[in-house]
Amino acid sequence: MAGVAQAQDTARYRVDVAFNWTAEDELDAHWSRLIAFAHSSRYSLFRDGDTASSGLALVATNGRVSVLEAELAEGRRRGRVGAHVVLPGVASPGAFSFDMTVDETLGHISFATMLAPSPDWFSGASGVQLRTEDNWLDQVTVVLWPWDAGVDSGPDYTGPNVETQPRQSIRLLTHPDFLTADGLAPIGRASFTRLP
Repeated sequence: MAGVAQAQDTARYRVDVAFNWTAEDELDAHWSRLIAFAHSSRYSLFRDGDTASSGLALVATNGRVSVLEAELAEGRRRGRVGAHVVLPGVASPGAFSFDMTVDETLGHISFATMLAPSPDWFSGASGVQLRTEDNWLDQVTVVLWPWDAGVDSGPDYTGPNVETQPRQSIRLLTHPDFLTADGLAPIGRASFTRLP
C-alpha cells in the first residue's frame, strides 16, 4: 500500500487483475466472466469458512453471473451494493481491467471469476478496502489465491459434477497442482489505482 489521497465523497479506481495460472494445453485453461462490484463493509462476497451463496456457487461451478447479479440487486436495494461490471472471460494466463467508482459508504470492491475447467474452483478478491478513516488510498495491491466453493466434490479439472450435500465451507484450494514445497502458491495479483 502506498500513500493516501485527501478526503472526497467519491473516488474512481482502475483495477488491473492478472492471473498467472497455467494448466496442460488440452484443458483449454481459462477464466470465466469476471463480475466485480462496489459495496459497503456490511456486504461480503466470500470469506474462508463461510458457505457460498447461490450466486457465487454458480460463478464457481459454471461461470454464470445472473444469480449473483440478482443477489447484488437485492444488496443494492438495501443500500449495501453499488455499481457492478461483468467482463468477458479470458484465456489463462490472462488479465482483466476495469474502472469503478466508490463512495464513502460503498468504499470496498469485490470480484470473482471461475477457474475453468474445474468442479467449483474460483479466484477473486473480497472486500478490498479503499478508504481508511477520511482518506482514499492511492494504491492497493492484493494477492489472489485459488478457492474451492464447497459445492462440487469433483476431484479434478474435467471430472463429472458431484454435488456436495450438504455444502461445505469456502476454503483455499489444496489440489496438488496448486501446492509447492513452500505451500499454496498464489495464482495472481490485483492492483487498485486511484485515478485523478
